[in-house]
Amino acid sequence: MEQIHERWVAAAGGLENREEQPGPFSTEDRLAAVGRNELKRIWTLMTREGWETYTPENNPEVHRWHQAQRERQERTSGAASGLDPELVRYRIVAQRTDPEHPGASVVTNHAYGRSIEEAVTKARKALEKPDGLYGYQGTYRVVEVVEESPSSELRQQEEARRRYLTTILENATTTVRGREPDNPDPDLVSRLDDFFTRAVTFPDPHTSGVRPRPHQATFGWTSERPYIEHASDPGRALALFLLAYLDHYGLNLKAAVRTGDRPDAQPVSGGQPSAREAEAGEAPAELVERVLSVCEQHYAAVTGTSSEQWDQESSRELVGIALRTVRAADREAYPQALEEYLVANRARLEQLWRIYGPAGVFPPGVYHLLELPGAFVLCERLKAAPMWLEGVWGRECDSDTPLERLRDAWLYGTDKDGGR
Repeated sequence: MEQIHERWVAAAGGLENREEQPGPFSTEDRLAAVGRNELKRIWTLMTREGWETYTPENNPEVHRWHQAQRERQERTSGAASGLDPELVRYRIVAQRTDPEHPGASVVTNHAYGRSIEEAVTKARKALEKPDGLYGYQGTYRVVEVVEESPSSELRQQEEARRRYLTTILENATTTVRGREPDNPDPDLVSRLDDFFTRAVTFPDPHTSGVRPRPHQATFGWTSERPYIEHASDPGRALALFLLAYLDHYGLNLKAAVRTGDRPDAQPVSGGQPSAREAEAGEAPAELVERVLSVCEQHYAAVTGTSSEQWDQESSRELVGIALRTVRAADREAYPQALEEYLVANRARLEQLWRIYGPAGVFPPGVYHLLELPGAFVLCERLKAAPMWLEGVWGRECDSDTPLERLRDAWLYGTDKDGGR
């Protein structure tokens, strides 16, 4: 032990800290460092355990080396005998049952066997042999056995994929329930189902789920007949989920027509306008005045200003733009819904005016929409149908900047409780 210590001290250069020396380590330096670490490990082991009590059976490194050697022998003997050349490799995890036992709390072994029982028996012999590394019988309990072979790995991946798809199906179905789009286009649903089936459910075209015919591309896109489409429960659930999501934001997808399917139809070359927008259109003047009256009432209470200070015509234009994003069926009740929204968000509106209004912390004119009562209906629409409103605004107005600034101020620059 003294000789080992002397060699370690000499190799360490008098125990100097070599990490303080400038410059990168060379290959020779790295090899010397490995030698020093090994000498230190041996000396520490001899000091802690005592040379007289050390045995290879109690050395974890020796145990792992013997285990690897046994595994190689098992593979060789199995192949030579011709009886079972494909012994299955198992990963066996055991947990310590005795908290007072000095061994590791969790031990992982690998064993080859023709069955799980045979592999576990081999692992237990290694774990619980008398006077061995892990002491006496019952010290460790096997808690997990996993087959580690190419076929089992593929099987585990398939099981994981199926669990993932089950999660997708359940979550999509739960989310869409009660929010289903009205009368979705069957052809569109079918094509979206085909897309999600190819992209998510069966992304590998060579699996048993989807087998494209020779004339089809790997992903299934082709201009040749037949236009083969595939379907699955997760694919349809995701298709309806997407349509419900877009419908929530006032958007709409419309199925394109393949050239040749119907000679009198033209293929769709771009995005289609929202079905909601087409349904709603320009609001009646009477409704515009009712909504404007609601906005002016709350605007006067929040800002302390009067109608003599407002540009009523510009405010009326804002209300008209906002009402384009309200369904025709909801327009009659919309003034009351706006009233309730403004009452519920009174504190936030006061905070919005205090921070972003003409007398706020920003230069005058930056948030000039807030100088108009019609800004209050925009706040409600920015919460209820932001993407729809942005689309209408982009067609009706020269610049998107005013609405973007109001959106950021209202949605992200105020507190839900109005800062109180």
